[in-house]
Amino acid sequence: MNDRNPGKKRRDDDTPAARPVGARRERYLLAGPERFLTQLETDPATTLHRVIPSADGFPAVAVVEMEADRAAMLGATGAVHVEPDLPLQYARPGAGAGTRFADPGVLPPGDPAPIGFLVRGSDGRPLPGAEVYLMSEAFPLRGVTGEDGVAVIDTPAGALPALDGVYVKPRHDYWAVWLGRPDLTADAPNLITCPSFAETFPGFPERPLDGWARRALRFDALPPTFRGDGVRIAIIDSGAAGTHPDLAGRVTAGLPESDDGGWRVDTVGPGSHAAGIIGGKDDGYGIVGVVPEAELHACKIFPDGRFSDLIEALDYCLAQRIDVVNLSLTSAQPSLLVARKIEQARQAGIACVCAAGNSGGPVGFPASMPSVLAVAAIGKVGEYPPESYHATQVYGVPTVDGYFAASFSSHGPEIDVCAPGVAIVSAVPAANYAAWDGTSFAAPYVTGLAALLLAHHPELRELFPGRDATRVDRLFELIRGSCRPLAPIDRNRSGAGLPDAVAALGLLPPVTTTPPAHPMLAELWQMMAQSGLIGVNVPTVAEPGISLTVPAGEPLDPLRAAMRSAGLLPLDPQQA
Repeated sequence: MNDRNPGKKRRDDDTPAARPVGARRERYLLAGPERFLTQLETDPATTLHRVIPSADGFPAVAVVEMEADRAAMLGATGAVHVEPDLPLQYARPGAGAGTRFADPGVLPPGDPAPIGFLVRGSDGRPLPGAEVYLMSEAFPLRGVTGEDGVAVIDTPAGALPALDGVYVKPRHDYWAVWLGRPDLTADAPNLITCPSFAETFPGFPERPLDGWARRALRFDALPPTFRGDGVRIAIIDSGAAGTHPDLAGRVTAGLPESDDGGWRVDTVGPGSHAAGIIGGKDDGYGIVGVVPEAELHACKIFPDGRFSDLIEALDYCLAQRIDVVNLSLTSAQPSLLVARKIEQARQAGIACVCAAGNSGGPVGFPASMPSVLAVAAIGKVGEYPPESYHATQVYGVPTVDGYFAASFSSHGPEIDVCAPGVAIVSAVPAANYAAWDGTSFAAPYVTGLAALLLAHHPELRELFPGRDATRVDRLFELIRGSCRPLAPIDRNRSGAGLPDAVAALGLLPPVTTTPPAHPMLAELWQMMAQSGLIGVNVPTVAEPGISLTVPAGEPLDPLRAAMRSAGLLPLDPQQA
C-alpha cells in the first residue's frame, strides 16, 4: 500500500482484498521436557516458532503462539511453566516522571510500517470520517478514513505485536468498535465492520428512540403533561446544530450572535448531543428530550473554551434569568473568579449541574464545588453491541440489575448523583445521531430532571417561588433524596445513587428495593456465595463491602471477574 492519502480513493486492480481483523494469538514461553515441547509442532491450535535447547540445568524453552485460554490450561496442568513472551522496548511510560506515554525522543529509529484499514458499516457502506486509533502502552496512533472508508497509519517498527487494541469511532449512525489484541497485517487493508444503529434500533430514526437512560431514570413513567414548560435552560458547550431535525426551533437563543451562525453552528458535536438529551423535539422522529417544552439557550464556548468564556456565558445566564445551567465541562485546576461567578448565579436562583469529568481520577472543577450538583456516569449491561467500545467501560461488578460504574468517570466524595453516561444516543451535526460516552452526557439527564422539578413539583412552585439560593439548595435536595443507591458501586462513583424522576416529583416514594435481578448477574452472586467469596445467598441488593474488578479494556465477563478478584486469575486480561 504505497498510497498514504486516506482521502484518496483506491481503485487499483492490484489492491489486495481487505482482510477482516480478528484477535491475534499471543506468544508464550513454555519451559518443560524437550520431548513434550517438540510435539507441539503437531498441535493445530499452536504455532511453534522454535525450541531453545536445555543447557546446564536450564530447561528447554518453546516459543509458541496460542490462544490465552489454551496457555492457561497448559499452565494449570503443572507439566510446563508458562509465561508470556513479552516484547522488549526502548521506552515505556514514565512511571516516576508523571508522564503517561513514552518520550518520543528515546524511541529507536526505524522505517515505519504503513498499516491500512477499511472501515465499513454492517450494511456494507464505507464510513468516511471514522477515527481509527491504534492503542499501545507507549502511545496512541490515529488516522481518519477518507470518502472510501480507507485510512493508513504509519506504525513504528516493531509496534504491531505490542498493540493493546484498535478503537474505531465512526462519525455518526454506527457503533464504535473495540478490537482487543488485534491480528493486523501490513500486506492488505484490515477490514473493520461497525454495527449500524438501524440493526440495533429497528425503524430508527423514523420511529423515535426510547433509550435505556430514560427508562433508568423513570422518565418514561411520568405523566405526559410533564414537559418542562416555563423553565429556561442554558447549555454552555459547543453550540447547537440548527440544522438538526430534533433541534430546529427548539433552541431559541444563545451566545454568540454572529454572521457565521454563532451558537447555531456546532463544529464538534457535544453541545448538540446535550441539547438533544435535554430538550429534543417531540415530533415522532429521532429522539425526544427530557423536557421538550422547556426554553433552551445555547452558549457556545467550545472548541477552545477558557475560563473567561465561561464567565461571559454565566453573565448571559444571569441576564436572561436562566433557571438551570448544564455544564458538561471540566478543568484540572480551579478558578477563584469562576467559582465566584457560579456562586453569584446560585444566589440569583440559577442551578448549575456539572459533569464530574472523564479522567478516571479526581472530580474536576467546577463539579468539585459544593454549590453545584456533580454528576458521575454509569452504564448498563446489554445496552450496546458486545463488540462495541462501550463494553470496555465497565468498572467493578454491576448491580444485580446490570448498572455499572463507568471506568472513565471521575470520582470522589464530591459526587452528588450518577446518571447514564455510556452508549448514549443523541443528536449530532448536521442531522445525524451518535452513541457517545462521558459524564458530559450524564449531566444533561440531571439538568432535564431539575427543569422538570422546577416546572411541576408543587413544593418548588408554591414554597420557593423566588429566585434565590434556597430554591437551588432545595432543588438539589429533592434530586438527591429521590436516588436509589446502587450497591455494590462505591458511593465515590455514584454519590447518593441514581435519581428517580417519579419519586423526585413527589408522585411516589423513592424505590428502596432492587428490581428483579439480571439472570446472568444473579447467577454470579450465587456462584460467589457458594465459593465463599461472600457470606450471603443471592442478595436483592449487593453487599456494599464487596469490591470486584473488571480490568479496563475488557468486556464484562462475570466468571472471570470473580476469579480474578479471588486471586484465581491475574488481573491482566492478556495473561488469563
